[in-house]
Amino acid sequence: MAGAVTLLLLIHSAPGLAEEPGAINASGGYSFLSGAGQTDGFGLGWFAEGGWQATTWVTVVGEVSRHRRTQDVGFLDVEATHQAALAGARFHLRRSGILPFVHLLAGVTRLDLVARTSVPVEAAGQDAATYRTLQLGGGIETRLTDRFGLRLRADYRRVFTDGGTNHIHVGTGLLYRF
Repeated sequence: MAGAVTLLLLIHSAPGLAEEPGAINASGGYSFLSGAGQTDGFGLGWFAEGGWQATTWVTVVGEVSRHRRTQDVGFLDVEATHQAALAGARFHLRRSGILPFVHLLAGVTRLDLVARTSVPVEAAGQDAATYRTLQLGGGIETRLTDRFGLRLRADYRRVFTDGGTNHIHVGTGLLYRF
């Protein structure tokens, strides 16, 4: 317990994380994407993003992510793949050892569905479509070293399909400052 308290105090007393304008960073890691009726949830996937520090409190961000899940639906195995490419702005709220942020990203999501069966004979069908996407979220960053940090985040993602789908996107990963 004392070690955890010491670690939290060291992290909180670390120098400010907000970078100077012009700085570039990259991050990536694991993420979870909730399902929206297509399957039981997309489960674990990955995300990667890059950012350019426009001002001391605004970063221009580009993000890609991919999640895939196979679900057994009676005689069918349905594989759903959810891929997103988004861009927007991240707003850092203050300078401290732990840096909270919010971001607003927009872009596209490609949804691929493949259904396979082997009863009574082997057969497969597939469909793919690309939809407009809006993502609003936030999280925290904390410095591990001068170049590396840890990022925790949670987002609401709206995919504008014909009926519209809502997802929760939660992720954690490493941050690298160039």
